[in-house]
Amino acid sequence: MGLTMKKRSSGFISVELLIALAVIAIAVVKGTQMYMQHLDGLNQQMAAQQQIKVAEAGSKYIKDNFAAVLAAAGPTTPAVITVAMLKNTKYLPAGFSDKNIYGQDYRILARKPQANQLETLIITTGGSAAGEIDIRRAAQIIGAQGDYISSTNTTVAQGAAWQVPLSNYGVSPGAGRLATALFFQDGAIANDYLYRNAVPGRPELNRMNTALNMGGNNVEAAGTVNANGDVNAQNVNARGQVNAQGNITVQNADIRGETYTNGWFRTRGNGGWYSERWGGGWYMSDSTWVRSWMNKSIYTGGQVRGGQVRSDGRTYVGEYLQLGGVATEGAGCAPNGLVGRNAAGLTLSCQSGVWRAPASDRWGGSFWTGTQFANGCGTVNPYTGACSCPAGYVPNQQFAIAVFGCQPCRSYSCYKP
Repeated sequence: MGLTMKKRSSGFISVELLIALAVIAIAVVKGTQMYMQHLDGLNQQMAAQQQIKVAEAGSKYIKDNFAAVLAAAGPTTPAVITVAMLKNTKYLPAGFSDKNIYGQDYRILARKPQANQLETLIITTGGSAAGEIDIRRAAQIIGAQGDYISSTNTTVAQGAAWQVPLSNYGVSPGAGRLATALFFQDGAIANDYLYRNAVPGRPELNRMNTALNMGGNNVEAAGTVNANGDVNAQNVNARGQVNAQGNITVQNADIRGETYTNGWFRTRGNGGWYSERWGGGWYMSDSTWVRSWMNKSIYTGGQVRGGQVRSDGRTYVGEYLQLGGVATEGAGCAPNGLVGRNAAGLTLSCQSGVWRAPASDRWGGSFWTGTQFANGCGTVNPYTGACSCPAGYVPNQQFAIAVFGCQPCRSYSCYKP
């Protein structure tokens, strides 16, 4: 019984050990993979940094010996510069390796496509071909000038920003090799990249030759932006002024402050000015009238002037009505119904084509005369201040009496004939 139990216990211990060993094996494999990836990353870094050093040394060498290199170069037969030449001329330290981490040699190939121009390719040859991932990563580390030869197309050196046919240089190193491009104009480096800083005498190095695609990213902290063409944007937010020498065409304009114009404020349709808050305004719907929107009233403490002022309803005057039109009573007029005044201010109206005074205005006052008065005038006419009638009126004797001192006294009323 005791022996049987021991055998069962031994069986359980074996299963546990197997599980533990499996976990350890998986961990070892994973750790090995991570370690190999780490080593690959180090190799990529080393290859890229070494390529950069060779490119820098080659660039300095060509600038210092531009005439000699230019003379040795042709359009398809490049001048060749080796690492040994760079070390002998002190552009690289004596201990610098002739090969990269993949055992590949360096060749600096300079061809002359045009007079006073050099297109230079620093390329690796021989050794072991780096893997596709390794060579791409190394080219990325180099930067904009970094390039590589892919297994998908071994006829070009290619990267993210440019591509160079290897036939231009008469070489075919195969896949898995690095490349770096340099361009020279009159002895100065002129890579087809946009420089952050100004290069004296080389304004083209700060100039784009194609459209700039920001990929949805922002342009921050810009100063003045001068454009010779259109500026197309979803929204335009300006903290200062927006000045335009030409026209500004918009669908709608929402202005939160004042609006000023040195010329006309024009509308092209039937619309005009509208008060959104109070629901009134001005508009024109024909070629004759300027109209009040929603028949709003017009109010001013100043004057309203016009050639003619017409009211389709009643006219109310809160003070006096001043008539400026002077007419002559008895003269012709048209049309009937006109109202004016004579020179003395008497109201006249156009009746049957003749200016006439109202019926009540045909009486021009009255006065008394008598022989007993010193000047013969007893009671004066209030309209004239004397015993007389106003101009245009004639006296009409009403009656005469002889009583007391009146020998006789006469009463006169003034009427218009």
